[in-house]
Amino acid sequence: MQFDSPPLSARKLGEDVAAPRMLYSVYFTAILTVTALGAWIVGNELAMVAAAVVASVIALYMLWDWLVREGPTRLSTLLAIALLLGYGLGAVNTWLTLPRGSLTLSEFIGADEGVLARGMAGVLLSAAPLCFLGELYERPLFGREYRIPLNQQTYSLIFLGTVAIIIGFFTHSLGFAGTANTYGQELGVAAALLSWFFPPFTALTVAVFLATQGRFAKVFTGICTLILCICLMAVGRRNMVYTAMTILFALRLTGYRLKGTFFKKVLLFGTLGLFLAVGVTVFMLLRLAGYQNPKNPPSLVQRIQIAFTWVSDGSALDRATQANQANVQRRTFVLGFFADVLEGSTTRTPALGQDVEGYISMAIPRVLNPNKDLTFGEESLADGLFGLSYVDAANSILTNGATDFGILGILLYPLILVFIMRAAIETFAVFLPSLPLSIVVLATVFTLLQTENATDGYLIALRNELIFAVILIVFSYLPQFRLRAT
Repeated sequence: MQFDSPPLSARKLGEDVAAPRMLYSVYFTAILTVTALGAWIVGNELAMVAAAVVASVIALYMLWDWLVREGPTRLSTLLAIALLLGYGLGAVNTWLTLPRGSLTLSEFIGADEGVLARGMAGVLLSAAPLCFLGELYERPLFGREYRIPLNQQTYSLIFLGTVAIIIGFFTHSLGFAGTANTYGQELGVAAALLSWFFPPFTALTVAVFLATQGRFAKVFTGICTLILCICLMAVGRRNMVYTAMTILFALRLTGYRLKGTFFKKVLLFGTLGLFLAVGVTVFMLLRLAGYQNPKNPPSLVQRIQIAFTWVSDGSALDRATQANQANVQRRTFVLGFFADVLEGSTTRTPALGQDVEGYISMAIPRVLNPNKDLTFGEESLADGLFGLSYVDAANSILTNGATDFGILGILLYPLILVFIMRAAIETFAVFLPSLPLSIVVLATVFTLLQTENATDGYLIALRNELIFAVILIVFSYLPQFRLRAT
């Protein structure tokens, strides 16, 4: 007997999935573990750099295998890429590019080289079980046959979503660096949802634009793509980079094949590279414009006006280039805080869950938790526990794990996070239609690719996914307008 549609028990995300790969489950796991143990034992700057190089090479291969070769998508693999790339490649970049004369990097930043080496070893140790257990026990997220629907409902969402983003900027729910919030203040519902929705929605729109064939639909989605990409330049450099990665991932879900001609690949990657170059320059100009009056930061419109004066006098490119160069030399080194916290947890009693408890409290909406402490910060907790002096630092799932349970925390917290995020997606897949499910998945991918993402960032993403799922279920029952493919 033949059926026109798959049986009800069929998995909505697809059934045709890839088998586990020995390269990830055995070889990468072994290389990461052995390198980590060696760096931990040797404990000097050379060992730290060697471990960072290994982390960078493995992470770049995994990223290329996933995006360009269209390898299977596992959340455990994405988190491993984020940790290895952010900590490893960031450390290598700073070590190579930061001018420091005859001083070592440890001497220049006033850190203990043994602490940094053990910190980098901790990063590799946390990624090893993600590669091993994830490859063996986490099923690929999508089947090869899964596709984002290119129908009128998708075009309707693109139109309404673009309008919502524009309104968000005009109403200041969105602004420079994403939102207008500061520490100790709470975002409104609209600002929280729009800031979460913006990057994955942009990735979806760009992918749909490239995959659309009809002339009118192509022009329509192209206009929306241009608007969203311009707006994204005001949000932040990291958001642009991670959105570009999410775009490449979203393309395969529309049926657009990267495995085409050489010219096709060069054109696509060249366009993305140009977008990032222009976007990073624009964002830095807007940031520098805010330094003109730091006590009373200008609005986004005022920043744009100041930037235009620099464009007029011909100094804009030099200002942005010098600022980006100085920023990239130092800002990519995010290892210091994690290394100090991990070292402190080996000599003093860690937080034993206080850190994650504070993050959970932060993620609960005020209406359900009216007495939550908006001033909670991982840095202040770690400073008090381990005798540190950080005011603002690069938070991640590893700093949370190290603060709470030391080396045991950095091994378990990433695995727990992947389990929770994956369970949420599989739950959404039971009752969500394909379009909203695709956006939820793209948002999860975008979130996991970020190295500097505190635990409350993941929890807030889960909260927003639930709210957004309800909104899109309602949207799926609304009347639709039609685009003619002419």
